[in-house]
Amino acid sequence: MNQTPVPTARPGTRPAPTGRPGPAQPPHPGSVSRPGRIRRWRQKHGFWLLLMSPVLLYLLVAQFYPLFETVRLSTFDHRLTSPDPQRFVGADNYQHLFTEDRNFWRVVRNSFLWVIGSTTLQLVVGTTIALVLNQRLRLRGLWRGLMLIPWVMPVVVVAIIWRWIFDGQHGLANHYLTQIGILDEPIVWLGSEIWVWPVLLLTSTWMGSPFIALMVLAALQGISRDVLEAADVDGTSARQRLMYVTLPMIRPTLFVAGMIAVVLTWFKFEVIWALTNGGPGFATSILPTYVYTQAFQRFDFGMAGAVAATAMLIILIIAGILARLFGRR
Repeated sequence: MNQTPVPTARPGTRPAPTGRPGPAQPPHPGSVSRPGRIRRWRQKHGFWLLLMSPVLLYLLVAQFYPLFETVRLSTFDHRLTSPDPQRFVGADNYQHLFTEDRNFWRVVRNSFLWVIGSTTLQLVVGTTIALVLNQRLRLRGLWRGLMLIPWVMPVVVVAIIWRWIFDGQHGLANHYLTQIGILDEPIVWLGSEIWVWPVLLLTSTWMGSPFIALMVLAALQGISRDVLEAADVDGTSARQRLMYVTLPMIRPTLFVAGMIAVVLTWFKFEVIWALTNGGPGFATSILPTYVYTQAFQRFDFGMAGAVAATAMLIILIIAGILARLFGRR
């Protein structure tokens, strides 16, 4: 049988059409029109953006705009007593704050004392409470519910209660400590630069520990029983099981809880203001209370913006360092 040879195209020439449609070639990326790209992007991302729009709008209005306005105010001489309250001064407020303000660095030191002491005590006490409530106890559900009461109470109410307890004349602390013979005479707890910090740290620990305990308790519930039973079979003691099994397994939860506690405590304004107003003098003033003092007592909104911007920068640096040191572990 004779076969007709198939003609081949010469180099540089275009093959003749055979009459049959070839496979469809995808359009070149550059050939897609702009309306088409917008339509495809809207089809891919439009629905979740619609669902997220209330949250995004809230963040824009209630978070990012105040941050931007705070930084903007810090570059102006915005005092109500100034003849030109909108005069741009650049970094003059920061220069005055860092070099001429006699109280600023003391306030920064108080802020670090407040955050480090309060966060450490919250982690220790909260983890201890979670370990206890994770055991088989009678009425365990009731104790877990009662544990949350300090956390859900309004901050101002808690501060007023503790102010009554540590009142210098008629407080319960002075009354009972005098009755059992620990004190010879009443102490003005909130008026002493020595005793005021233990009171503040005790109050903050009492309020913040339930949140830490709740997170750690959830992490403890997630530990497999097989792991604990294997540790028992290996003959580990209770202390060894805690140090080498339980705590390493809940380390991510402790890290997240610690980060949240650091940020919340750094900006916790109500407790100190309701108990001491930042006093005596500036002995218990931290950066948030110093912002309030500058803005609503001295009416220097430019300086208040500088203090607030500095506080935000410091907490960002602290969070970055903690994430760098402990985040991967």
